[in-house]
Amino acid sequence: MRVAILEDTIGQAITVAGWLEKAGFKSIVRHEGNGFIRLLETEQVDMLLLDWDVPGRSGIDVLRWARERHPDDLPVVMLSQCDNEEQIVQGLECGADDYLVKPAGERELIARVRAQMRRYYPERMRGQQIVVGNYTLDLASRSARLANGPHSQVVNLPAREFALAEHLFRNAGRIVRKDDLIRQIWGEVDRKYDATLATYISKLRNSLELRAKNGLVISTVYNHGYRLEQLPGARSEEAGYAAARPRLARQYS
Repeated sequence: MRVAILEDTIGQAITVAGWLEKAGFKSIVRHEGNGFIRLLETEQVDMLLLDWDVPGRSGIDVLRWARERHPDDLPVVMLSQCDNEEQIVQGLECGADDYLVKPAGERELIARVRAQMRRYYPERMRGQQIVVGNYTLDLASRSARLANGPHSQVVNLPAREFALAEHLFRNAGRIVRKDDLIRQIWGEVDRKYDATLATYISKLRNSLELRAKNGLVISTVYNHGYRLEQLPGARSEEAGYAAARPRLARQYS
């Protein structure tokens, strides 16, 4: 799903786009309002994320323009330093679905984006699941479900643990290099993260009870990385992986 970002501060735009892509969304960035409107006239997007004070037409002008053309079928979130009550009310009354004041944290921003995506696109968001063995990883709610006979257990994961789980589940059965996991979580490859990665792997094993009795384990492949593998003969709630995957920002290999 594609999020169009209007943000004139390049560093901020890069940061927000990186957060969105790590969460599974594709991002398109423009730094001024006139170019942003030209983009919307030619490109199909699923959400707008608007700064207020930008060159050209302001974020509020863009919001009004968008609501004239998409009164009820396009989520819009304001992300701005304009933080007084009058400005926030104005943004909401002009048609914004949500309003975040800078600086916004990664987890809050992604949670707000996902909330609006679920509201506007419930069917598409429900399709964001990966199934391996008895485990279902839900990308929309950042949760994992373990089906165990007539019972099921749902675990909500912190952002970094979930990013780690998603990468391993997408590559179930294959060795995933440590460098790939480190880049996925921290955005860069640095050996200083090796021990922290091992700690996150241990936390993930415990959080999801990835043990032989549940048919799915994370194996350490020394000097290479890790592999999520389904044990031979393990009972599966569904065979293979769930195929209902959205178009995400990057392809994982």
